[in-house]
Amino acid sequence: MKMMILVGLLMAPSAESLLHYQKLQTNSAISGHSNRNSMQMRLNPTSFPGTKYTIAEFPRPALRRIPSAPIDVFNEKLIATSREMLGIMYEAKGVGLAAPQIGLNEEIFVYNPSDSKSMERIVCNPTITKYSEDVIVEEEGCLSLRSDDTAGQVARSAWIETEYQNEMGQKVRRRLKGFEARVYQHEYDHLKGILCYDRFPPEDREAVQKSIDNLLGLYPGDDARIEPDARELKAMMPRPLSARWMPPLESSSADKEEKEGNAAKKKQKKGSGGFGGGGKGGGGGMGKNTSGKKKDKKKKVRDAARSTDPRFKSSGKTPYANRK
Repeated sequence: MKMMILVGLLMAPSAESLLHYQKLQTNSAISGHSNRNSMQMRLNPTSFPGTKYTIAEFPRPALRRIPSAPIDVFNEKLIATSREMLGIMYEAKGVGLAAPQIGLNEEIFVYNPSDSKSMERIVCNPTITKYSEDVIVEEEGCLSLRSDDTAGQVARSAWIETEYQNEMGQKVRRRLKGFEARVYQHEYDHLKGILCYDRFPPEDREAVQKSIDNLLGLYPGDDARIEPDARELKAMMPRPLSARWMPPLESSSADKEEKEGNAAKKKQKKGSGGFGGGGKGGGGGMGKNTSGKKKDKKKKVRDAARSTDPRFKSSGKTPYANRK
């Protein structure tokens, strides 16, 4: 399962924004946090081939330092740095890496949302110009939190519009959706000093607190930065979840059978098409009505387990915890 791993204060979303949250697709949606008590720490490599950089872990100040300096020189040195970042990302089994995660205070991040290197992206001086109101909830984590168990629900816009420069300095405008949009938003947060932990609902923050405390205890310096900048926290888009989101409960098989049986009886009494209903066809009232009477309009049977509400569409993507 793909995972993304990162930290602060939680701001409640407006009631209106909660209407746009879409269905969470994750194995832990029902089981909750029971697997987080094992506290199996994910150790990042202490060095990476071909580079002097290592992964900065919470609570190092580099992860919270803002503003990041814009990239204004596009040369071989920048390209070399971006290649090193991609190498670290792949070696650490991540899908993205931002400059603050290797201690650089610069507006650059790299990512690859697929298994193909043709999808590698190098992003400089990015701006997200538009966020969709539709939001998808999935689990995220971050390499800078070093733990597979430091993950929680994060609401991200289903699609975004963005502008940035590539490693050659060329301006790019793109509309991203789905998993790529999620990866991009996660890395963009890094340039603002925001970690995915800052977006967790209170229940998830409480569930991972032991892991956070362990990382604090391992940090040798006296300059730890625990919280993000208050202005950036307030400006986060979309707003974080105020409570852990749970998918609707599915109807039991007995309930489904009872509903289907009642629907079949109604069709038989009315002489509608289908087996045993005075008509002919493949069942379910779909055959041609030969009774000479006006065909009855098929009544819809409400099934609580199959919502047609567009707010609860599946993201169709693998949850993002354990990565980034």
